[in-house]
Amino acid sequence: MALRDVSWIPLTHVPDERGVLTAIESGLDVPFEIRRVFFMCDVRGERGGHAHRTTRQLIVAIAGTFTVEVSDGLTAATFHLSEPHRGLYLPPMTWVRLTDFETGAICLVLADTHFADATYLRDWDEFVAMSLNERATR
Repeated sequence: MALRDVSWIPLTHVPDERGVLTAIESGLDVPFEIRRVFFMCDVRGERGGHAHRTTRQLIVAIAGTFTVEVSDGLTAATFHLSEPHRGLYLPPMTWVRLTDFETGAICLVLADTHFADATYLRDWDEFVAMSLNERATR
């Protein structure tokens, strides 16, 4: 993974006098088949602090705002999520930290794998070593 692979993905949204309808379709709006959906609300503190070996994700601020910090082990970037009609795409091997949750914020996450704790990297040094090793073998 390279940090350049982290990107914004616009989501189809239709505003009218009744409000805004936003649709997310697997394979169309999201560049993967969705196998897991979860959301976080009432967050007090920080979430994440890990990477996924193989999982691709799309993070969407359904309500409120929060910050997503990502790293590929060499470089880092910070994204402020505040719009429910676009998501932040995270490829595998992206270290992620979610912080600064506004009261009432809801974070929706779509993933292309089912939950498997063994696929997480929760140690920063191990993640950096694996990232560097991946780059060296390419």
